[in-house]
Amino acid sequence: MLASRGNARDVSIRQSRIALAGVLLAATALRFIALGQVPPGPSYDELQNARLTERVLANQWSIYFPDNFGQESLYPALTSVVVRVLGWSVVSLRVSGALAGVLAVAMVYLVGSELINRRGALLASAFYAVSFWPLIGTRVGLETSLLPPLSGLSVLFLARGLKEEQGRSGRVVLYFALAGLFLGGHVYAYTPGRAMPLLLLGLGIYLLIVNRGLFRRRWLGLLVACVVTALVTAPLVLFLRAHPAAEVRLDQLAGPLNALRQGNLGPVLDIAVGTLGMFTFRGEPQWLYNIAGRPVFDPVTSLFFYAGVLWSVARWQGWRYGLILLWLLIGLAPGMVSPPAASFTHTLAAQPVVYLLLGLGVHEIWRWLSPRYTWSGSAMASTLLTVNLVLACRAYFVIWPAVSDVRELYQASVTDVARELDATESPGEVAIGAPYTGYWHPWNAMGFELALRRRDLEVRWFDAASGWVWPLGPGPSTFFFPTDPLGPQKSDAILKKLFMVDATPLLSSDSFQAFRVVDPSALEEVLDAASSITVARPPGEGGIHNLSLPLGFDGRFELLGAELPDRSFKAGEEIRVTTYWRVTRADSTPVVGFVHVTSDGQDIWGQHDGLAVRPSSLQVGDRFAQVHRIPIKPETPAATYHLQLGLYRPDTLTRLPIRAGEDRTVDRVWMGSIEVEAP
Repeated sequence: MLASRGNARDVSIRQSRIALAGVLLAATALRFIALGQVPPGPSYDELQNARLTERVLANQWSIYFPDNFGQESLYPALTSVVVRVLGWSVVSLRVSGALAGVLAVAMVYLVGSELINRRGALLASAFYAVSFWPLIGTRVGLETSLLPPLSGLSVLFLARGLKEEQGRSGRVVLYFALAGLFLGGHVYAYTPGRAMPLLLLGLGIYLLIVNRGLFRRRWLGLLVACVVTALVTAPLVLFLRAHPAAEVRLDQLAGPLNALRQGNLGPVLDIAVGTLGMFTFRGEPQWLYNIAGRPVFDPVTSLFFYAGVLWSVARWQGWRYGLILLWLLIGLAPGMVSPPAASFTHTLAAQPVVYLLLGLGVHEIWRWLSPRYTWSGSAMASTLLTVNLVLACRAYFVIWPAVSDVRELYQASVTDVARELDATESPGEVAIGAPYTGYWHPWNAMGFELALRRRDLEVRWFDAASGWVWPLGPGPSTFFFPTDPLGPQKSDAILKKLFMVDATPLLSSDSFQAFRVVDPSALEEVLDAASSITVARPPGEGGIHNLSLPLGFDGRFELLGAELPDRSFKAGEEIRVTTYWRVTRADSTPVVGFVHVTSDGQDIWGQHDGLAVRPSSLQVGDRFAQVHRIPIKPETPAATYHLQLGLYRPDTLTRLPIRAGEDRTVDRVWMGSIEVEAP
């Protein structure tokens, strides 16, 4: 595909177009094949993007989102367009990234044609299309995928503006304006892209030192690019100045720079050395974005990359090579000052130029070999491309998704439960026990809903570490417990023991365990005992009067009973309280429970807030248990304390009214008391 006539001449325009079409076809196939299966499910960050996309679709767009420690808005805006067309799915979240990956391949060719030649550009784009680093970064629904095409577009128009012939000042200004537009656009894509506008400053200084004649001819274009970049970035700059608390991520990554300001060069030096070694020695350390530690290139391919770097350094006084080296340096800069070392995501603005340098190295060695051995250049390039394609496909599609860390990070087991249910005709009532299903952290439930194709199931969700659900239905209930959901899978020992009395094991796999419950008779026995507790109105609510169970909370839930501590405690110890509930009205609004340790209803010496079930998934008649683990403050005085219980909406912080008589409601109740002893 990339062979010429065996000499040093460049490929023809017709040859390059045919070859580029093949490269783009290969790039598209690699980025879209099994896009919903590899990665095996949505990651936490992809689900954060899904939540932001929901906000955009609900006309709640923001120039910058404080969610997820601060996030740019461009990717959720693009994904909202895809979702409108394709609907909600894991694939819909990833389409924007996959398209950005194909666009980046095209940009590598176009920039390479301006800075190297057509053969070098084709080689660079071909390696970019089939290599592991660009592939893994564009098959996830993350904003990181936008940096490579943006940086490619920026340099493309800078290069065209610099080389444009005299007498076409209008076109020169247009090229530099477009360069400024895309340089400024980096700040709306991903935080490390904020370094890319520095390319204009670096280029201006470089031209003043090396090529003042070109600087005199292009100073106006550079000024236009600077002005456009400033205008594009200004809205975000003003927003962040007005909302400094919206951005937490930079503070999390600023440790090495803070140390540098204090005169400690060590952390920055360690990270910079690690980042420079990512091409040959050790790459991205996180399984999210790499086979942990795998470098960008294999040892042989890296030699061609370094050949391209050395060729550019030797010719640095030519503006094309100077621009390549500046692009590499500024693109790598965010990764050289922020942890972790060798980050594949923090250095994405440099990704296109890395492969341009690889293409340049292969091209120059091809050019050197061709006069000696006519066939050697094309054979070398074809062999190297084939090796990179095979290694990348094996690493990405075979090795990486099978690793247990990757399966957990990308919710493979939760996705497998969804696929099992899609393949099951009549599973009955379904409940899934997994962490991260509540109001503040709904990630497992969100991932499952994106993966499930059928819409005839009302799936109940609960976190078995501190709660349990028993669905009401005409037939048996099926319970699934994913093996490696996003976060550790834990079960409360007492509730699990209660559940297992009536549970029959069903099919199980490496991804999940399943059980069938026909009649929860053990639960009935526990509820009989739990319903004997005393519940009362707290003082200040018309006196302390006992209330009868079940006790209604805003017509949504009934408190059926509780298991209370039966011993005294010391300050600093933890109290376990288990409450039992029934759903009386299906309602999707969020709700959270609280239990206070209090002496008078006002002071609080211990507190637990939370609900281990997902209220929006519950149906009328369902029953559930909630374990409240309440640490007593170490400074708590010895005395008798009451346990104060209520429910509230976390989105409005309003408590649910409790029916406390014919014409009276309260917003919390007392149930039982405990003794706290002196230390």
